[in-house]
Amino acid sequence: MNAQHPKKKNRKKKPTRVDCPYYKHKNYMIDRYGVPMFRVPIDLGFGCPHRNSDGSGGCTFCYEDGGRAEQTLIANSIEEQISGGIAFARSRYSATKFMAYIQAFTGTFASASEQKTIYNKLLQQYPFDAVSIGTRPDCLPPSTLEFLQELSKRLEVWVELGVQTTHDQALKRINRGHDWESSKRAIIKLHNMGIMVTVHLMVGLPGETIEDNIKTAERIAELPINGVKIHNLHIMHGTELEREYREKPFIVYAEDEYAEILIDMLRRLPPDVAIMRINTDTPADRLIAPLWQMSKPAFINYVINSMNKRNIQQGDLFKG
Repeated sequence: MNAQHPKKKNRKKKPTRVDCPYYKHKNYMIDRYGVPMFRVPIDLGFGCPHRNSDGSGGCTFCYEDGGRAEQTLIANSIEEQISGGIAFARSRYSATKFMAYIQAFTGTFASASEQKTIYNKLLQQYPFDAVSIGTRPDCLPPSTLEFLQELSKRLEVWVELGVQTTHDQALKRINRGHDWESSKRAIIKLHNMGIMVTVHLMVGLPGETIEDNIKTAERIAELPINGVKIHNLHIMHGTELEREYREKPFIVYAEDEYAEILIDMLRRLPPDVAIMRINTDTPADRLIAPLWQMSKPAFINYVINSMNKRNIQQGDLFKG
């Protein structure tokens, strides 16, 4: 484990774009760490505080596996997940630096002592230079914050918060279980502790308008964040959202429609915030809607080309 922190990123430094109109995650990592840092997805099996003991409940859009990465589904243990992920990255990408990515469900849904035991074991056994923990804004009690601050003295800590939207009416409709104020407080607390913060946002939530999405981007832009993940809503088999959609269909965005909303959001985000994701993919046997024609890479190229042709870029409408 590398105990040395990278130099703090100078927010006045112009981000490396490499012909891309937004600040790609890979370029951000190179600017910050000197080389691309490969994220190794890990499922610690903590579950979610927002589900019932039988697995029911939770957010209306969430699939039963909590968004686990495909490679973690085929591993028999945490050790297999990690060793396999590191070996793959070294072989495929010649990776030299690794970030432990606690992805599935809620990475802080355990007692602080249990988290400390598990994380310490992982960081002692494997060559991680940083750790990224996916969690909820309402799952950061004082004991967990204290542990994260302690952990950040050993290596760089990122926390990925499932914010989804800044509008309480939409959060209530998707049964998210927290409000916007909870997200805002969590972001500020983590930043004040020196923790890097990434927020997850969804576009196309039931009842939300394009103006709501733009307002979410503007509100997020006012806060001290380091990265953003954005993707359009996917309706998957076996979710509460599927039942709602079949009973009373609501709008789901086609590629070009979502691209326009996404671009408007990117233009309002600070230019030095890493854009870690702009779309997602769901296995075909799970996905009900939207059924796009473009592949994930093709969509990314479509957005880049659209912005370049119009000579617009991330942050050009950022109010500062």
